[in-house]
Amino acid sequence: MTTKKIPERQKPAVRKSTLVKDSSNAPRARKVAAKRSSPKKSAATASDVPEVKKSAVSKTVLLMIVVALISSGLTYTLTNSSSSTSSPAASTSNFTEVIAGKVALTEAELIDAVKQLGADVYWAGPVKGAKYTLAVPADGQAYVRYLPDGQGIEDTNPNYVVIATYTTTDAFTATQAAGNTSNGVSFISPAGAAVYYSKDTPTNVYVAYPNLNYQIEVFNPIAATALEIASTTGALRLVG
Repeated sequence: MTTKKIPERQKPAVRKSTLVKDSSNAPRARKVAAKRSSPKKSAATASDVPEVKKSAVSKTVLLMIVVALISSGLTYTLTNSSSSTSSPAASTSNFTEVIAGKVALTEAELIDAVKQLGADVYWAGPVKGAKYTLAVPADGQAYVRYLPDGQGIEDTNPNYVVIATYTTTDAFTATQAAGNTSNGVSFISPAGAAVYYSKDTPTNVYVAYPNLNYQIEVFNPIAATALEIASTTGALRLVG
């Protein structure tokens, strides 16, 4: 089996921006493993997200599995890294295969893999009947891909929801300031997060909280759903 290299993400051009006051709604992040390092080209950082009522989160998460064929380099790269043969079960796979995105994981297996990784990884919560892949191409980068009904690991089209976590510094300021770029849109969500997307690629939405060195990227084939997930309090959370 061969795994295509995941291209580096482009960092949105960022202008200097005045930092918005910390939001009391943003919870503290867990400690990151000591060996983690910031990728050179990650856009910014993301944060822990406050809890909300399960009904609101469930409604948002259910929207995530709506499929449409819209091009996305991020999602294409992740799906294209899958083997052309059936993926092995997590229980019979080694950890290298798991973090290469080659194994369809149950919720429990995903949680165990993230614990073994020793890093903070975000997702949009579990979806009934779905499985997940975990791709960690470099320190400070992690991608959780959703497989509705556990199917699609071999699909190289951008049909699936992907939640990416990037470790870097000054995420909140960079994400907010990216809205000043050409075709950029940014705003502060009710939970105090900086949310950014480009009008050129509205299916990819970025989220970052004050004082937390993570940025979360939400890809959904439906642009409106990607934005809803990114801006809804509690929709994004740590795996585990």
